[in-house]
Amino acid sequence: MKLGKSSKNRTFNYQPRFSGDANSTSTDKDFVSKWKEAQGSSRKVKSALPLSILVILLVLLLIGIYYLNTFSNN
Repeated sequence: MKLGKSSKNRTFNYQPRFSGDANSTSTDKDFVSKWKEAQGSSRKVKSALPLSILVILLVLLLIGIYYLNTFSNN
């Protein structure tokens, strides 16, 4: 182990690929603000099936299980 030399942290000159284009950033900000505004107005989530149909299917399933259970013991 050498005590005389100290190691320096490495530095890199990294520039992101798309950050240098000043013209697209103003249009991107405008696009993002319009997108967020449009999304905020329609937050209603639609389910695949209405709740009433799901309840009816659950009841029919329970009736079917009861029917199979009572008549399969004979």
